[in-house]
Amino acid sequence: MEATTHPEGRLSDSVAFRLTVLGAVVQKEFALHLKEAGLTPKQLGVLDVVDRGLARTQDDVATLMQVTPGMVVRLVDHLEQRELLRRRRDPINRRRHILTVTEGGTRVLAEATAFAATVDARLVATTGPALAGRLDEALTALMRPLTGDG
Repeated sequence: MEATTHPEGRLSDSVAFRLTVLGAVVQKEFALHLKEAGLTPKQLGVLDVVDRGLARTQDDVATLMQVTPGMVVRLVDHLEQRELLRRRRDPINRRRHILTVTEGGTRVLAEATAFAATVDARLVATTGPALAGRLDEALTALMRPLTGDG
């Protein structure tokens, strides 16, 4: 049976589709690793954006991570219960909460960063250092609109 060809090519030729598939695989790997610590990738994401100064309030987190404010409240509740994140009322606007990462949260981020380095090392072993470097450059450029860097 002959494969059907489409003028635009195959779905599997799409960069967006391949990033989606690879992202799902890496996210699952992170999720399994984080499950041992009782965390989810979204909870780790909250810690990361707050720690990097990309988000200062719950509203900032919701906007940056493109999730509902209610989802952020649940994520922050869990992180606060685990003493990984601190939430305090903004003295200027009492309706807002300012978020800060605790020492425990910093330790979790350091451990997650070490785990990410092992995943990165496998990617470099698969692609080679030159291609991995170009991939890193491309991903950095693609992330700029989300993070406001550069």
